[in-house]
Amino acid sequence: MHPSRQFPFALLFVLSVLWQGHLGRADEKGTAVSPAKCAAATPVENPWTKRLPKGWWKQRHDDILAAPGRAEAELVFIGDSITDGWDQEGSGLAIWEKEYVPMKALNLGINCDSTQHVLWRLDNGEIDGLQNLKVAIVMIGTNNKGITRDEPADIAIGIEALCDRLKAKVPHAKILLLGVFPKFFGKDKHAVINGTIAKLHDGERIFYLNINDKLIETEGAIKDRVGHLTDIGYQVWADAIRTTLKELMATGSDDAKKKVEP
Repeated sequence: MHPSRQFPFALLFVLSVLWQGHLGRADEKGTAVSPAKCAAATPVENPWTKRLPKGWWKQRHDDILAAPGRAEAELVFIGDSITDGWDQEGSGLAIWEKEYVPMKALNLGINCDSTQHVLWRLDNGEIDGLQNLKVAIVMIGTNNKGITRDEPADIAIGIEALCDRLKAKVPHAKILLLGVFPKFFGKDKHAVINGTIAKLHDGERIFYLNINDKLIETEGAIKDRVGHLTDIGYQVWADAIRTTLKELMATGSDDAKKKVEP
């Protein structure tokens, strides 16, 4: 494991400028064709390095680009520190090795990321060349509230922009879009955000699934108020998406079927 991934998870509070406007779209290569006025949908590098080792974020991005077996990936997990925890000791590593390594999975989770940072990463090579990709699992948005301070409506726009980028860059893959996981041990279920992004489900390219209740109802699944998971929580996550993921992986890249309902 690279040293840049060994620092403790922390909730960083900073101020950012909220930009208003409509979502910027992508062309057939996945490149933005017009400036996005919504901050959550505007690709940008993650600058929150004040309490973390200098250069850690860019190093993690570079590590992803150089990951062994990256070009053969058939499944990617996209997100923030909660996703990043899948292949870390003391979090979801054991489950990852048992369940997802055989599925040729690639972890695109980076600590502290918001939607705008994930968009930058997608625009800078992280899903380029993944010709065998079947499914991209997306779970992002909690840091847009806690760090970049975006409004719920803008966060939903950012998540939609991310899905649009995936549709453009990996048109052969399907998207399993998960509802943003709960904060404050279930007190905040991100109802507005999740209610909005649920409408992105089309049964062909995007399949929405909300597993928040399973996480909240399982004792010991949620580690802290930010929403990081224990090993129990990662098992809940794996169990909750297993059937849907199996169906999506099996249907093939060009034969999307409307089997999964939100």
